[in-house]
Amino acid sequence: MTKSDSSRALQTRIVHPQDDLTPGFESFAAPVTRASTVVFPDLASGRALDWRNDAQWRYGLHATPTSAMLQKRIAEIEGGEHALLQPSGLSAISNVYFGLLKSGDDVLIPDNVYSPNRDHGDWLARDFGLTARYYDPMIGAGIAELIQPNTKLIWLEAPGSVTMEVPDVRAITAAARARNVVTAID
Repeated sequence: MTKSDSSRALQTRIVHPQDDLTPGFESFAAPVTRASTVVFPDLASGRALDWRNDAQWRYGLHATPTSAMLQKRIAEIEGGEHALLQPSGLSAISNVYFGLLKSGDDVLIPDNVYSPNRDHGDWLARDFGLTARYYDPMIGAGIAELIQPNTKLIWLEAPGSVTMEVPDVRAITAAARARNVVTAID
């Protein structure tokens, strides 16, 4: 965000963000860009790119100007610097697990979690050597008693799937922070 962006009201920045992605194109709405293949002026131009670092637009699955603009607006709304779009909820859940956990780590998951998340936790425990333990979502500050030295993540769901229970998010996150454990919420 540029200095001039930060001086505008949040509502203005969301509706009219500074468009660094498509310079020279002026519109009230971001254009819809679809891409399964990104083209270059010639073969040499494509080959000259360091695909891990240089290529802004590699393949439609990774980014288009439309998805990049949406990510930028979501980050702005949430007060963050970046946002990452995912093709599904389970994809987002998987990225949290794979990004934060390794073999030997422990994750606490509420008992009322979205059932594919439960299946995923069981699969990670079985095939990747993690420990997935399920807790009563209404445990509140009592979660501190479940945190072990290898607990790296506490998952929350608010409200819980099907049961619609609302956990004490502040108490759970405070207990997690006190032990340097990351929390994630769906």
